[in-house]
Amino acid sequence: MQAVRTFNEVSAVSPRWGHVTKFLFAVVVILLCGVAGVGIGVGNWLRKDLPSPANLQTIAPPVKTLVYDRNEKLVHEFFKENRSIVPLRDIPKPLVQAILAIEDRRFYTHWGIDPIRLMRALVTDIVARRPEQGGSTITQQLARNLFLTHEKTLTRKLKEIVLAVRIEQTYTKDEILEMYFNQIYFGEGAYGVDAAAKVFFGKRVQELTVPECALLAGLPRNPRDYSPRRDPDRALRRRNLVLSQMLAARFISRAQYEQASEVPLGVTKTRYNAQEAPYFMEMVRQYLDERYGSNQLYEGGLRIHTTIDIDVQHAAEEALEKRLTALEQRNQYKKTRAVLAAKSGNAPARDRNQTEYLQGAIVSLEPSSGQILALVGGRDFNDSNFNRAVQAARQPGSAFKPFIYTAAIDNGFSPTDIILDTPVSFNAGNGEEWSPQNYDKKYRGPVTLRSALANSVNVPAAKLLQKLGTSVVTSYAKRMGIKSRLLPDLSLALGTSEVNLLELTSAYGVFANQGVRVTPTYILRVEDKNGKILEQSRSVAEEVLSPETALTMTSMMESVVENGTAASARALGFTAPAAGKTGTTDDYTDAWFVGYVPGVVSGVWVGFDRKQKIGPGMTGAAAALPIWVDVMLAATKGRPAQDFPVPSGVVSRLICVETGLLANPGCPSTEIELFREGSEPTGYCNVHTGTAKPPQEVPDFHETDTEAPPDERLRL
Repeated sequence: MQAVRTFNEVSAVSPRWGHVTKFLFAVVVILLCGVAGVGIGVGNWLRKDLPSPANLQTIAPPVKTLVYDRNEKLVHEFFKENRSIVPLRDIPKPLVQAILAIEDRRFYTHWGIDPIRLMRALVTDIVARRPEQGGSTITQQLARNLFLTHEKTLTRKLKEIVLAVRIEQTYTKDEILEMYFNQIYFGEGAYGVDAAAKVFFGKRVQELTVPECALLAGLPRNPRDYSPRRDPDRALRRRNLVLSQMLAARFISRAQYEQASEVPLGVTKTRYNAQEAPYFMEMVRQYLDERYGSNQLYEGGLRIHTTIDIDVQHAAEEALEKRLTALEQRNQYKKTRAVLAAKSGNAPARDRNQTEYLQGAIVSLEPSSGQILALVGGRDFNDSNFNRAVQAARQPGSAFKPFIYTAAIDNGFSPTDIILDTPVSFNAGNGEEWSPQNYDKKYRGPVTLRSALANSVNVPAAKLLQKLGTSVVTSYAKRMGIKSRLLPDLSLALGTSEVNLLELTSAYGVFANQGVRVTPTYILRVEDKNGKILEQSRSVAEEVLSPETALTMTSMMESVVENGTAASARALGFTAPAAGKTGTTDDYTDAWFVGYVPGVVSGVWVGFDRKQKIGPGMTGAAAALPIWVDVMLAATKGRPAQDFPVPSGVVSRLICVETGLLANPGCPSTEIELFREGSEPTGYCNVHTGTAKPPQEVPDFHETDTEAPPDERLRL
């Protein structure tokens, strides 16, 4: 039997064993230190590109800027990421449960990483030899979306784990969950649950049902493949999988599961799109970008309160499209908007400034405040972003004449003063003469200023301009709001100097506002995301005409609507007291109507971008006035019809229409006329002194004819 040796005996037998043991121990220590060193090095290397703990405390995802109309309706959004921040308390419980069930059931118990889920995902991926199952917790997903890329590398995964642990150390579970719901991408441009609810269901997140919550919860894993619009069948299977996970987690009952899984997807056919009034909003965008910078505009969560009335805006857009489509059919255009859209497959035009089809623009504003109620810069912003209401300079034609008559009234003329509508020639310089002609090529002989303006007679306007001087008339136009360059020649009487629709409409607002010009504005106030007011609009008002002159001009332009070139407004259904002026250029290239009631002024322009004939007889009354009527019916809806207020410096007299003098009992046609006090006639009609007789019609009057008006009211 062999004796058992003690440790000391063994040592005595093997003296080298102690040296080997020490050597091995040293090697192990060195290896452990090396591993630790490598671990520390790797950790430091991973951390160097990660946000510091201090930065983690100020996580703030980009927030879109919201734009509201004057009645606090959300009408537009500016964003790089379509996101609205909502607190966790406003997120429905079924949505929270659905996300936890499908993404991270142990969210409230792990420390940023779920080892069980991670190992399960690792085994599945190894078996499949490719990534099959996600092992990331909600915290890891948040870390990835906030600070990392989506590349599938070991480095990114390790960084994700480090960040997840840091986030868990910095925030509570509810805070992490709230950030996740507002950060995660759901597809189709929707970041966060509130944007997703609007994009897919057209509602706020608080209004979601259980099956809708399940559908949204299934999207973050793969928004493209599970999209209910792209692949409804796959989306339905994914939604029902989420419901089954909710059942397994005991978040819903069996009955709720069976009921919810039978419900159709319920996704809206058209995507939610708070992108109203594109031409107006582009003006807003350009201003905000210049004033606050693009980061603040697209990511800062500004709240913009604008002057626009979205109901009037919708009516204006619809009126423009409806009436221009009718004009295209009436004139049998070959290149209509519909035909060109069909040929191009709705692709944007090559030239974003011009289109080949008939165009138009509308401006509607409140003259007392200058606030723009509606602005339409064209028929389709996607096809052409050129804003014809602001950027297009076009000849206004006879719509410029009110500035000439304003200068006349303000310089001693009255509505009943008579001008001879007869052939005339003016020295145009360079040895040439200019002979203005009337629209119908006829001459009317003696006409009152009121009649000449109401019927848009050219020769009297040219004579007035020559008498007053172009510098006087242009100065009136300028101080009333015309900023475009006005040519100092007599053709100005026919509206040959180009202006834009906004400035012309705003200038007419001076008449409606009793002589006070108010600079147009489109933003009421700007707030930051916390509601602090950054900027507030203040109207800039200046009296540029006396109330008496403004009212006299309004009265004269009421005749345009009652019995002049715009009389068809009544037949079109607009019955309220209104004043305005038509405008038509040579060869029917441009058609205008600008008109107003107490409280609202609107202007309409119709024409082609490439200046060409609209069509035979396409005057301002035929092409622009019907659109104006539609817009004004919407703008004045719910407002009682009002007469224009009469200032104290205006007097009324019964006058003879034919002579412009105070009426006798024998005058065949009389009317009550308004005058600036001191400019009213003092003499009585000396033509109809006896029995009344119908006035003789003079179809084509020339200065050589023997019949002439009474000298007292003859001015030119």
